[in-house]
This record gives sequence, structure tokens and C-alpha cells, in this order.
Amino acid sequence: MIAKKEKTLKQWLILWLNRLHFDVNIHKKGWFIQVVLHERFKPFIRAVKIALTMIGLISALFSFESVFVSFLFGLGIYLLTTFFEKSAFCYNSLYVHSLPDFEIEPDKWLGAFFGYAKDPKNQYQIPLVGWLMSDPDYARKVHELLLHWSYGKLRDEEGNICASVIVNSNDEYVFFCYPNIERKTAASYYEMVETERKKTSLTDVHHKHMVMLIFGKRCQITGNSYFPTFRNSYKDGVPYLFQLAVPGENGQPCNVSGLEDFILFNLKIKNRDDLNRKDIEYDLLRIHG
Repeated sequence: MIAKKEKTLKQWLILWLNRLHFDVNIHKKGWFIQVVLHERFKPFIRAVKIALTMIGLISALFSFESVFVSFLFGLGIYLLTTFFEKSAFCYNSLYVHSLPDFEIEPDKWLGAFFGYAKDPKNQYQIPLVGWLMSDPDYARKVHELLLHWSYGKLRDEEGNICASVIVNSNDEYVFFCYPNIERKTAASYYEMVETERKKTSLTDVHHKHMVMLIFGKRCQITGNSYFPTFRNSYKDGVPYLFQLAVPGENGQPCNVSGLEDFILFNLKIKNRDDLNRKDIEYDLLRIHG
């Protein structure tokens, strides 16, 4: 119970720090430090600016004990005023990537498999990555969602579908799949929001938020797993077949009737220790362990 509470507190702290990161940012700009605040702080900053102006004006009516003290007071008012004048504001926008219209049932995703498929038209073998599903109908629903992410294209040259394999240890990896956060509809939406904001302010900073589904499955690397061999031979950027399958004879993957394979172009295979904050998986694994 104590361990569970500590984990919950840690997750809350991580979320709070992420929220603070979006609300307050500090950047060095020339000789000054610029603070970027969320736009909800605008009324407070305006009030502070007015207060500093009034203090500066009223101070002219008072005489200080020495010229030096007067100078320090004036310099302090100047620096504070400059600090707030240099501050900028940020605003948020939210884009929702295609979400499932069916219930997510993790138990129906049995695992992942890797291999190479033979192309009868040439001598080369094509890398093959797939998910093993227990239910063909559920596989069809997932397939349809992936098609929404790729705008109906099975050959996803634009990289609208992202897949990654993050290796936790010698005996476990996590398979992730999610829509590309830079899909063209998302980019168009953010551009529209920025265009509208520039009509009233040219200095505001845009924070882009999104809602999306991320598939994730922990898989074991057993003694007869083909993944280590696949990883050693796979080259980054090489297109690969992405297949949804169900168990066939002897548990081997079997094609689902009516489903065509995707051709994807961006399989990320990384050790967990090699992830950085630019990787979506970094925060996912940091929060969920």
C-alpha cells in the first residue's frame, strides 16, 4: 500500500512539473532573461506594470537620504519594469487525433512478432513486424483505426503511423504504436490557430497540445524469440510490412481474412537508457514504469 502511494505521489509530481514547464519558461534573450508565462497571467502582469509605473511616479515626490539610495531605487524600478516588459505570454491549442470508436481491450493483444517475408518478384526479403491478436474482429477494428491515422493509405510513406520497440532489459521490450504528432491535419490546425493569434499579438508563444491513443504492450524476450536476430539485421529507415494476425496452427501468426498489410517506414528500436525527452516513449515509461 505504501509503495502504491509513493508511486501515485511520484506520478502526480511528474505531471505537476510538466504543467509548470508549460506555464512558466525562462529563456536568455540578449542581455536580458525573458520569462514566458501562460496567458492567464496577463491580468496579473498588467497590474504589476501599472503598480511599478505608479511607484516610479510617486517616488519623485519623496527625497531619499542620499543620491546613492535614490539611484539604487530608480535602478531597481527600471530593472523590474524591463523584466516585465520583456516577458512574453504563451497560449495553448488542442488537437485530437483520430480516436477509436470501439472499446480498447488490451487482453486481446497477445504480443508482437518479427521476421522477414519473401517477395516472389525479387530475391530480397522484406522485414515483417506484426501484432498477434486473439480476436479477428478486434484486429479489424484496430486495422481500421490505423487507416484513419494514415488517411486511408496502406503504404504510409508520410510516416503518419509511428511504431517503436523500446528494450527494457535482455528479457523484455515494450512495443508502442501511435499517430505521428506532425500529421498534416494537425499541422494545418496549429497553423490556423497561430494565424488567428497573430492578428492580436505577434509575440505570444504557441504551446501545441494533443489528445491521442498510444498502444503499448510489454513483451518478453524468450529463448526462442526472433527479435534479437531481427534487431541485429534491421536497418533504420528500411520499409517493412506491418501485419495484424491471429494465432494459427501451433500458435504461428495467421493472416486475418480481409485485412491487407501496411507498409511503414519508421520503426524505432532503442534501448530505454538511450531515450531522451524528445522521445514520446521517454515520459510514457517514466510515468508508468
